Amino acid sequence: MAVLGVQLVVTLLTISIMQKVTSRFSIGKWFLCKTGLIYYLHPSDDELRKVAGIGKNKRKWEAETEEDKTFTVPRNLDLQLETARIMPVDILQLKFFSEFIWLIDYSVFAIIVYAITEAYCGIFPRGSKEVNLSMLWCLLLIGFALKSLCNVTGLYFWNAEAAAERSLVLVGGSFCFVLALALLLIDESNLEIGLDAAYSAFNQSAAVFLERQSLDSDGPASKLIIKLCFAVWCGITGALFVFPGMRVSRMHWDALRHCHERSFLKILIYINLVSPFLLSLLWIRPLARHYFSVRIFGNMEGPLMSDSAFDSMRLWLCLVLSLLRLLSAPSCFQAYLNLAQNKMESLKKEAGRISNVELKKRVAIIFYYLCVVGLQYIAPIVLCVAFTLMNKTMGGYGWFGQHNFNAEECNQQQEPIATISKLIPTDETTFSEARENWLVAMNSFATIFSSEVFRGVFGFTCWWMQFLSFATIGCGLAYQSYFDKA
Repeated sequence: MAVLGVQLVVTLLTISIMQKVTSRFSIGKWFLCKTGLIYYLHPSDDELRKVAGIGKNKRKWEAETEEDKTFTVPRNLDLQLETARIMPVDILQLKFFSEFIWLIDYSVFAIIVYAITEAYCGIFPRGSKEVNLSMLWCLLLIGFALKSLCNVTGLYFWNAEAAAERSLVLVGGSFCFVLALALLLIDESNLEIGLDAAYSAFNQSAAVFLERQSLDSDGPASKLIIKLCFAVWCGITGALFVFPGMRVSRMHWDALRHCHERSFLKILIYINLVSPFLLSLLWIRPLARHYFSVRIFGNMEGPLMSDSAFDSMRLWLCLVLSLLRLLSAPSCFQAYLNLAQNKMESLKKEAGRISNVELKKRVAIIFYYLCVVGLQYIAPIVLCVAFTLMNKTMGGYGWFGQHNFNAEECNQQQEPIATISKLIPTDETTFSEARENWLVAMNSFATIFSSEVFRGVFGFTCWWMQFLSFATIGCGLAYQSYFDKA
């Protein structure tokens, strides 16, 4: 229990520091204001009149009302937009500004808490047997990221003019649901998501628990129902990832056009494009584990690495490639902001006239939705990192292969299984007895939800996040390349 006390102290200190630091220095604000991002300013009415050659009658202008100030200009105006650096004052008006700032700031502190907890449990191996409070931080991080994606996706359902976007979200979710049903039927000797082993371990331990509670039950739900629930979850996340994937592919597509002279940045963007695909291949046994930890090449005495080393390598690659995707975020955000000038260039190819209000709106809306685009880019990466961290800890993996536990130090007698009747306090039950009963109950539930169960659950979610990112970004690139040629 000493380790739990140390974790609680670390959590309280982190919350206190987070409240004080974020009020003065926000990592999310730094991400927007200190990375060199430049946005385009919409032209004023005087500039539009001057470029369009519209005369100005002073007496008539003074008598005009606000409604009379709307005028039209030719679409093919030779207009160059002015630029400005993003300042802290400018981002306060952006849509979903607070959600974007909070998600980034909380992600950083959650990773700090996780790193401190891992370091402490590494020094004192007995800590791995206690409740890990960093998992609560990661679970909240997943909830915040999913909530942000739900809010962004909800924009298409609240807007009456976004019928096509709503249809695409629903079609994407339905397609991911059907695809997940097909993938969950694949033999796990080829796709090692671990759900079958997790179900077997859970079914066996739960049946023993119910039997000791003197409850008549055939066990938990069938494997088909469990996989159907996972397929529904895959369909929901697929609907949330449709437009983030399309947006990320468009930003990468535009970023490649603006970095011809920066070879390192160009290579980094290409790595970011293929990283979800490469990571999703690591769960395909014939393509990954077979070559690294089973097959023996040439005159080698054994495979390249053990199974545990391969699991650790997979965890490290998920984190490192996610970090690389974050490093290229400023370039992708700048590529998105450049859409304002691109819209003006495409407007020159159109015939007819456009009102000054509509023209300024087309330019200003790009910067206004910067945080929305930021959430579409950051939230999937945050989900991949959070699920990877939970998979490592809850699944019992190690960062460098096998866990270095002292068997004599960590070996404890298995405590008895608690009955549900003991958990209900009576008038004769003392506080110490109630506390002891709840501790026994928690240990009993820990035997049901073992590391093998969590390996299957979080292993599948990790793989699905990578596969979904690859699939949506790939569809977006195909869409962009088709219309670019057209």
